[in-house]
Amino acid sequence: MKRLLTLCLLMTIFGFTKGEDDVIDNYLGKITVGNAIEYKNLKIFPLELKSAISIRNFTTLDEAMTKGWLKIRESGDGEVNFVEVRNNGGDMVFLMTGEMITGAKQDRMLKQDVLVPAHSEWIRVPVFCVEHGRWVSVSPEFKSGNLLVPNAVRSEAKVSESQSDVWAGIARSQDELGVASGSGTVRANYEDEEVRAKVAEYEKHFESVPKISKTTVGVVVTTGNRIICFDLFANNQLIGKIWKKLLKSYAMDAIRGEISSVDRDDIEGFLETLENGRMTSTGTAGLGRLFDITTDHGKGTALVYETAVVHMDYFPTEGSIIDDDSDLRLDFRRDQRLD
Repeated sequence: MKRLLTLCLLMTIFGFTKGEDDVIDNYLGKITVGNAIEYKNLKIFPLELKSAISIRNFTTLDEAMTKGWLKIRESGDGEVNFVEVRNNGGDMVFLMTGEMITGAKQDRMLKQDVLVPAHSEWIRVPVFCVEHGRWVSVSPEFKSGNLLVPNAVRSEAKVSESQSDVWAGIARSQDELGVASGSGTVRANYEDEEVRAKVAEYEKHFESVPKISKTTVGVVVTTGNRIICFDLFANNQLIGKIWKKLLKSYAMDAIRGEISSVDRDDIEGFLETLENGRMTSTGTAGLGRLFDITTDHGKGTALVYETAVVHMDYFPTEGSIIDDDSDLRLDFRRDQRLD
């Protein structure tokens, strides 16, 4: 019964109906919510996949850069919201929304998930600028920043899809953390010694999350009375490769958050209220199919390739809190009475 409820909750978020997409339906049907892991202001609920659907080994941005496969350059003389990517390697490369690339004329973050084909031509990939105060070339090509932007910035980018809002989100995060950057680069958040020390504490306590079980493929992340992020991956291997970046990103929100009051029932109640999810195919610069996920309480995306859901994310809007007086909690209670 619990497994069926979880399937219904997840399908509610993403707006899927039976038969609409067998790949996603099959994936979601095997997801269960695990026991929470908590430290200070961060509480993480693992998502587990009891039987493997995809065992494909996806090559990540960092791996491809280390191997010398991936080249990333400015588009033409430089476009703020596009870069050009070429993969010279023999395997496709997964680029995740929020990953940072540094150098060239200004630091950027990937706007959306992209699966770059093996031996590709140059393709235009959408990005956001995350360094407002620089437009001077410091290198002919980009390199991996080995980081995701802070979760709050990734959420801002996903929900608003606005470059000016991304810049405002970076400025707000740096003001809250007491971080200064001459060029306004979000990279400064991670370079600040005090912030790095605080993030390191969270890393130590959560670094083993993907290793707790080989069935772990995602997480629901909470701080205070908010769910701040929902991330799912094709398999345990992929979340393991991305986890260090993800954890640092989540910790940035937790540093200035409060002790999480969210429990497992709250998460299920929150998901159960998202009844109006809408899925729209948007196209992608790379392989597979990319879908925008829109609900009354937030936004997300899903990248699908053949039999694999490579990555899903979902970000509740800032006002979507879990509280005894909130519509979300009241909706949950009404659902319970109806049952």
